[in-house]
Amino acid sequence: MNIGLIGPLPDPVNGCSLANKVFVKHANQSGLKVIEINTSVEHIHGNQGEFSWKKVLHFISVYFQLLKILDMDVVYITPGQTFFGVFKYSPFILLSIFLKKPYVIHVHGNYLGTQYSLLKGYKKKIFKFLLSKATFGIVLSKSLIDNFKGILPIENVYIVENFAEDFLIENNPPSKEIKKLKILWLSNLMKEKGIFDFLDALEQLKEKNIDFEAKIAGKIEVGLEDTLAIRFEQLNRFVDYVGTVHGESKKNLLKDANVFVFPTYYSMEGQPISIIEAMATGNIVVSTNHAGIPDIVSNSNGYLIPTKNVEMMVETLEKISNQLETDVLRFSAHNIEYARQNFSEKVFANKIIDVLKHASHQAESHSN
Repeated sequence: MNIGLIGPLPDPVNGCSLANKVFVKHANQSGLKVIEINTSVEHIHGNQGEFSWKKVLHFISVYFQLLKILDMDVVYITPGQTFFGVFKYSPFILLSIFLKKPYVIHVHGNYLGTQYSLLKGYKKKIFKFLLSKATFGIVLSKSLIDNFKGILPIENVYIVENFAEDFLIENNPPSKEIKKLKILWLSNLMKEKGIFDFLDALEQLKEKNIDFEAKIAGKIEVGLEDTLAIRFEQLNRFVDYVGTVHGESKKNLLKDANVFVFPTYYSMEGQPISIIEAMATGNIVVSTNHAGIPDIVSNSNGYLIPTKNVEMMVETLEKISNQLETDVLRFSAHNIEYARQNFSEKVFANKIIDVLKHASHQAESHSN
């Protein structure tokens, strides 16, 4: 079976491009041939999900690879979640329909359904047409199935949870600090992902004389550089901004921390890979009751708090500080095993392969 992947691949590295990279690796290892059409816009300056004409012009160059679809048995597409994010894939989708190639849409987030509900007139009809002709849809967790509501029958929507990269899943629990909070932020530094709420909480921990150190890693949202530089300076002895990290640098940060904090309320959030990475390296998770996060994080993994609630974040971190040794013993080894059993690269890739095989077999049976 020749699988066609149409979606972004690193660089840049984000949840979707990393997922596609991992899928390609394991599909190839399984003896399947993957034909790639990389839609990444690595050299375009701007924020994720933001429209720009430069992105449009770049994407037009990708259309020169359209004829690759001729050699695909099944087409696996990982589009964006806005009208433009889906519409820019329309030549690939329309050619797949014309050639009667089954295609599967994998949504890496929780905004597709919201976007559909907001659209009107011809835009809504185009959006629905492009997605409703898919053989199957894939979402990241049970709470996100409604993204395809009114577009695909519920029985045609599959759940494939995200993953932690193999090199991050520990064989043995790392030795975690039990004397003070070692807090990690590992995501893009965006307002909607809660970066300012996080820094406000750290300010309050500092004022309460709670012993902690925090490391912050990730790309800064365009326009926030100066404001964040001032905030980092105000917390200089307690906070270290290390920029973007990958590979062993990322693993060392995750292993060195004992608490991972991610107070996101991002409208396009699905199921953050960074949370799974934090569990895979034995961290206590503090995140928000938002999008697909409650589907994978419970009180056996850490703490879920309401969105935009700095006071609750401070209260939770103070509680962890006061019982740090107990919480490390309670969560660390459990989270590593939980990630190993449920969120490995192999589990992730094999679930997608199963959906694609099902789509291919269904197309064959309809043609016979």
